[in-house]
Amino acid sequence: MRRPRSAACRPSPRPSASPGCLAQRLDAALARRAALLADPQTNVGRIVNSAADGIAGLVLERLGDVLIAQLHAERLALDEDAARSLCAAAAERLRVRAVYRKVCPRDRAAVSPALDVLHHDPNPWIGERASPELPVREAGMTFLVRPYDGYATGLFLDHRAHRALVRELAAGRRVLNTFAYTCAFTVAAAIGDAAATVSVDVSRRFLEWGKRNLAANGLALERHRFICSDVFDYYRRAARQGQRFDLVILDPPTFGRARQPRRVFVLAEDLERLVAEALPLLDPRGCLVLSVNHRGTSARRLEQVVAAAARERGRKIAHIEHPAPPEDFRGDRDAAKSVLVRLS
Repeated sequence: MRRPRSAACRPSPRPSASPGCLAQRLDAALARRAALLADPQTNVGRIVNSAADGIAGLVLERLGDVLIAQLHAERLALDEDAARSLCAAAAERLRVRAVYRKVCPRDRAAVSPALDVLHHDPNPWIGERASPELPVREAGMTFLVRPYDGYATGLFLDHRAHRALVRELAAGRRVLNTFAYTCAFTVAAAIGDAAATVSVDVSRRFLEWGKRNLAANGLALERHRFICSDVFDYYRRAARQGQRFDLVILDPPTFGRARQPRRVFVLAEDLERLVAEALPLLDPRGCLVLSVNHRGTSARRLEQVVAAAARERGRKIAHIEHPAPPEDFRGDRDAAKSVLVRLS
């Protein structure tokens, strides 16, 4: 029998710290994700989505038998003890072994050494120590994640729907995955029977991680290339070599830094160039997937940028759509915003 919920316990941007109300909100969040949690092919997802689930400033994500708790300091409506109790309750309900804490200041560029130590501490906030690297499942695909390797774990969960889209589109296509990180899109394309893939990232470490992700899915590397390069340098090299692709994935960070050559990528300044210089590498009737998680950039803005680049390059847009974020990310303004474009 469902427990009645008083008016005082209805979700709000700044909820009461009452344990009873918070328990009800956690129960409601889990109920909204019942289908995801019951999926035998998937054991990752966002369990609590901050204010969208009535618990402002707390994000709780599941990675197999580990939970990652993000405490957003400027928005957190709970004290740390209440947040810890809520995370412990979630861990018990989901039967996971550990909860790792990530404290998120407003400006991550100025993270203190103490926070860096915290985010690399193998000892969890709650529960038993997890392995430094562990496999998780998403729609039957396997990805290797690292729960205490800094802020990021190796898998951006808000791209779940985008990976499904790439997997669906990939059959027989030559795929370029830029800002590839740990190559999750490459895995999706390869499992979708892509003819070939090229993964480009400035970090050799992440590309090696990406190779392990392909190996974890039983995928041979023969049709898949991994290029450690600045994306604009790669564009020029690919153009000289006459390389062309049927599917191009642009998933840029808000801010990124390359060491060799020394260069800084700033989304607000470089987005137009990123898209415009990708189009000459895209074959007629090819597809472009563009996704960002920059709060100041809307999905409408992405569409405008692609349309302007297409006009500049003499290309026509045959189809355009905005893939929706996964249900567990609805209401998150920072979740990936994207556009899928088919060009002629």
